[in-house]
This record gives sequence, C-alpha cells and structure tokens, in this order.
Amino acid sequence: MRHFCVLTAVLLLLGFFIHLNVVVGQPSAVAPPRSWKVSNMERRDNGSSIFPILGSSIMSYTTYFGFYTIDDGHSFVLSIVIFDTQGPDIRSASPEVIWSANPDNPVNHDATLNFTREGDLLLQDGNGTMVWSTATKSKSVAGMGLDVSGNLVLINKHNSSVWQSFDHPTDTLVMGQSLCTGMNLSVMTSDTKWPSGRVYLSARWNGLLYSFKPATYTRLFATDTSSPCSDFRNNRSFGILENMFSLPLARSLQFMRLEPDGHLRLYEMQGVGQGSLMVFDVLSTKMNFCDYPMACGDYSVCSKGQCSCPSLSNFKFQNERLPSAGCKPLSSTSCNQPQHHQLIQVNNVSYFSNSVFTSLAISTSENVCWQSCLIDCGCKVVVFQKFQNSIYYPDGGYCLLVLEDMAISFAEDSSDHFSMFVKIQGNHSEKRRIITIVLSSIAGFCLISILVCVALWKKYKKDEEAPFDVIPGIPKRFSLDELEVATGHFSIKLGGGGFGSVFKGRIGNQTIAVKRLEGLEQGMEEFLAEVKTIGRIHHFNLIRLVGFCAEKSHKLLVYEYLSNGSLDKWIFSKSTVFTLSWKTRRDIILGIARGLSYLHEECEQKIAHLDIKPQNILLDDKFSAKVSDFGLSKMINRDQSKVMTRMRGTRGYLAPEWLGSKITEKADIYSFGVVMAEIICGRENLDESQPEDSIHLISLLQEKAMIGQLSDLVDTSSNDMKLHMQEVVEVMKLAMWCLQVDSSRRPLMSTNTVGSDSSYVPSDSHLSGPR
Repeated sequence: MRHFCVLTAVLLLLGFFIHLNVVVGQPSAVAPPRSWKVSNMERRDNGSSIFPILGSSIMSYTTYFGFYTIDDGHSFVLSIVIFDTQGPDIRSASPEVIWSANPDNPVNHDATLNFTREGDLLLQDGNGTMVWSTATKSKSVAGMGLDVSGNLVLINKHNSSVWQSFDHPTDTLVMGQSLCTGMNLSVMTSDTKWPSGRVYLSARWNGLLYSFKPATYTRLFATDTSSPCSDFRNNRSFGILENMFSLPLARSLQFMRLEPDGHLRLYEMQGVGQGSLMVFDVLSTKMNFCDYPMACGDYSVCSKGQCSCPSLSNFKFQNERLPSAGCKPLSSTSCNQPQHHQLIQVNNVSYFSNSVFTSLAISTSENVCWQSCLIDCGCKVVVFQKFQNSIYYPDGGYCLLVLEDMAISFAEDSSDHFSMFVKIQGNHSEKRRIITIVLSSIAGFCLISILVCVALWKKYKKDEEAPFDVIPGIPKRFSLDELEVATGHFSIKLGGGGFGSVFKGRIGNQTIAVKRLEGLEQGMEEFLAEVKTIGRIHHFNLIRLVGFCAEKSHKLLVYEYLSNGSLDKWIFSKSTVFTLSWKTRRDIILGIARGLSYLHEECEQKIAHLDIKPQNILLDDKFSAKVSDFGLSKMINRDQSKVMTRMRGTRGYLAPEWLGSKITEKADIYSFGVVMAEIICGRENLDESQPEDSIHLISLLQEKAMIGQLSDLVDTSSNDMKLHMQEVVEVMKLAMWCLQVDSSRRPLMSTNTVGSDSSYVPSDSHLSGPR
C-alpha cells in the first residue's frame, strides 16, 4: 500500500508538470579558475536587481546565481533568486531570494567572486577583505553549476557533489530541499527592538526545534519517524515536513520562508509577473498565537490570542488601535532617581510561553533576587522560581533579571510556580512636598526663577561640548560633516550593538571605523567612558582611538580599522574561510591577556573593562588581538578593594560576584576564562543549538575535567589543534583557574600571559556555572 501511495504521488507530480507544459532548461556550469567583479558585470536586460553569474530555467521561472543589489547598486549580497519570466512586463517581475552567502555582510561594487584553481569559491570585498568562502580548497573541484531547483553545486571530476548551497540554508527552503541535523533556518529580526535577536528552526533526529534569542525560548515539533532530515516535498517521498504540517497541494512552484515575526510561511509563485502569494502559515497547525515570542510587544500579556496590559493602574497600551505593539508603564523608571524604584507583582503570568527558564536564571535566595533588580537600573522585570522540596536551601530558587535589551513579554499562567515583579517609578511624595513649599513662596519662586534663567543663559553662552575640553591628551576632534564625507553618509555598516552602529570610512590614506552612538542618555555615559579611558592609554593589544565628534546630540567615536573584524566570526562560524591554527588561537589568547594586564596593572588607575567577549576582540591583518569597546569600563583606585556599580556586561560572560554588584578587575578575568574556553572549543558558552545536556560549555568543562577528558571538548576542525593537544589541554586548565567562583583565587592577568605553563594552575579549581 505504501509503494502504491508513493507511485500515485509521482504520477500526480508528473501529470502536474505535463499539464503546465514544463520545459526544464539545462543548468549552466563553469570550471575553475574564473573571476567575476561586480563593477565589470551588467544587470539583466530586464533591468532587474541581479547581476547574474549562472542561470537555469524551469517552467516559466528562471533561477539566477549572482550579485543581488539591496539598495540600487550601493551594496550587494551574493544570492540565488527566482524570477517569473513570463509576465506581461518582465521588468516588473519581483525576484524571490532563496539563498544568500553573505546576508549580514553586504559588499560594495568593487567586490570580486573568485573560483580558484584549487576549487575554492571566495568572495572578497573591494578592499580585499575575505567575506565568505565555500572552504572547498584541495577537494578536487572540477566545476560549478546551478540546477533547476535553485541549488548551487560544486562538483568533482566524477560529477559528484563536493559542496552545495542546499546544505547551508539561510531563511528559505525550496521544493526538494532537506533540513538535516546540524542545519538551521534563521532570520534576523531587524524590525524589532532587539537588533541581535534571531529566530531559528533547527533539524533534530526526532523533529524540528524552534527557538528565539536573546530570550531563551524553545519548542520541539516531534515526529514519530526518526530521521536525520526533514524534507520539503522531496521527490522520493512526501517528506516529513509535509506529513508533520499537512501542507496544501502544490499548484505551482513553492518555497518556505522563516520571517522576522517568527512565522514559517509557504509561498507559491503565481506566474504572469505577479510574484508570489502566501498560501499557508506552516507552524500555525502546531502553535497558537501566543506561542510566538514576538506575538505581543513589551510588558504585554498574551492570552487566548489577545494582547493585554498586566495592570491598567500601572500600564497602558503603546497604541490603543494596535494592542500587539505592547504596553508601557505609566511612570517610566529613571536611573537618576533609583531611590523611588518600586516592584509591583504581576499575578498569573510566566515569562514567555514554553521557555527554558533555568537556562538564563541564577541560583540565589528570593530576597537577594529582588534586591538585585532594584539596584540594577537596567533591570525591568524580575522573575523568581522557588526550588521545589529543597531541605538544604529552603529559601533558594532560580532568579532571572529581565533587562531592557531582552524581550519583556509575558504569557498567561495560572500556576503558582513563578513570582514575577515589574519595576516602576514610585510616588515622589517628597518631591511634590518641595514643589509645594517653593510655590507657596512667591518671592522665593521669583528668586529661584531669576537664578535659573541666569544659569541657563551662562550655560548657553558656554561651549556646548565643554566637558570634553577638560580631558587631557584627548585624540583629534572631527566635525560631523567630516565624518559624513569619510563614511559616504554612513553607507557601509560593519556591525552594531546595544549602544550604536559601526561604519567603515576613510580619511586620507587611513581606513577608519566610526561608531555612532544611539540613545541620548546611555550613549553619553558610554561616550564619556570611552573617550576618557581609551583616549589616554596606548598599547598594542588595545584598539586605538583616532578621534571623536561631539555636536549637539551627535556622538561619534573614530577608531583604527581592523581588516579581520571581530573574533566571534572566526571561532563560531562554520563557514569561515580558514580554520584558525593552534598557534594563532594561542597568540590571540596571549594578546587579550597582555591588553587586560596593561589595563589592570600598568595604568595609573586600574581599569576594569567589564564586557570582555569575542565580539569585543578585534583582529588585524596578522590576527593580532586588540581589546575594544570600553563603553562599560570602570576606573578603580589602587587603594580600593572593590567598587559598587550596577550590573553591566553580557550574559554568558558575567562573573558570579555581579549578583552583589560589588566587583573588582577580577570580573574581567572570569570573562577572559570564558573566552579562552570558547576559542579552544570553537563554540559559544551558551549555545541553544546544542543538545540539552551540552548547552552550557562551562558546565561541560567542569564535568570533563573531573574525569580527565578535557580533550573531548577541543575544536578538532583543525588538524593543527590535534597535533598540539597536550598544550591545548594545559591552556584549558588555565582557563579553569580564571573561572573560579572565589574571585580572590583567580590569577592576575600578568600571570595569564605565561600561556601554557600549567604550574600556575591549582589542583582544586572550583568553577562557576553559566551566567
């Protein structure tokens, strides 16, 4: 009966193609070596946005592989697109991008794609920076072709596939494509308040895993059939995806796309120049409206498909006509008046539906949990889940501080498992009393008014940027017009973070990176911290501040440009051009240690960086490491043992002492230990794509150390790491020394520069869990 069903499906598909008079064009192919430069290529005659390299046709659709312009020729993404080629006006045909090599790193019009003699496909930007590669060097690649299904394939002389784009999906699946274990569909949620947020759909042996970051949110769509791949209308069967979600019958060419709102939608090409039409919301058969992490905005409760505010006495809708836009407190909190902050309880809700709450939470007592949120200005919501039946720690539980850069979205929950409080600005009774007294005295009010007017007039007459005039030894000051010209009006974006975006530019013969701060209140604090800190220090392993700009609300920092970008793209990405050798990784570790040693031990005041992570380690053309981004740094007098400060930094890299908000420069050493482990293991400390028992790298490190199997965690993608395994393991032990809970037992950074000398490593290291 099963064979009969499969045969029937094949006959139906065959009849469908015959009915539409399908003419399948032969895929075009090229052999190495070849080179394509955008500036030497021409668009299609139809005036479309693709500069084609290869093309292939099926039915009334044409698939192209080439440079796709996203802004009318200023920047390009190497992509595969589908066009409807039988419309009344071919120039109006809307392209559908089904795959991209560099979606997060567009190149300029001088970019070049090289198909090397060794068989590697390399994408370089106009300045020679390597952007993307198939990493197929020395794999006997004989040619490259684009088949009719939109699959870019590199083949050897035996006509066997060496590399194919189907194995590296971005946000789209096409008919005949499989999503196998280890592959992800992902999409940047650039239209939300979380610029680093990303939705993932990952294949597992027992189904599909749906997840969202930065909030820890996962959901597994299990299947009864164990399979390493989930196929979308695989020609050999109906496919797991079709059976799992009951997909509608294809009347035309179909594709699935994971979109910024978290929905996986099925589209169908309409033909005659009309582009595509959404025909099915795939996950809606398994997920309710409230199961999507972005269904309702901040401070909103999602219940039975409706968005509401948790308390009408303390919250109101952002937009009364659009409840899904979220809510906002009636009195927003101010860091200038922390003494008035209050926590109000929100009943019958949980933080996100189906979330893995304990993955981000810290173990502590309930009272410490509440107090930690009150003293941390960035904390907006605090969630506590008490330990069940714990006789050793009856007051303990899991504490999660929900910060402003996280999704603050709630789901209805009638259980009593969670205690949740939202921070608001309390009543200013004392302030109102002072205002009343001032207003009761006309004479006093007039006097104060005159004094205020005089003060404002004097302030207006002074140089608007006076705070920077008193900073000794500051770098060059640029005008906003100079930096706009240097960056081409901020057209080439290198990246972004919580405090702003970074753009590439050029002044004279020098290439620069310009960070434009965004957010007036926090941006000013970070701006002053960076100019005061890095503007007065100089070290080979610290980023060099070239200059700055301060004009009214515009705050910009100008740095030296480092061609190899940040460390994270070299140790976490699976599609990097080269695998870092052990010598390079060791030199990077030593470079970070030397930079931090200078900050901690050689400056007049100790400087705690407080945000050490791979994204803040930049690499020059020789892969020398330079510590960057001093926006969260803190000056510490040498006679101070500890300083009090609000919690700052990045999850996964926070030292345990942050919970008490009393820290030393030893917090950097803990973060450095996490980065060392990530460099050696080639993965993130908190990685939701890993199996549940392997999500936390530091926990794994502790387990493997206890049984003497640290080598199991080493990144073995490079044979060079295997050849130096003994030295690698010794450096892992040094990382464990840095990860001790007791900050006083962590080594000085000058000790860390000894590299692999294991004589410094204590035998009873006690590591902290992930944070």
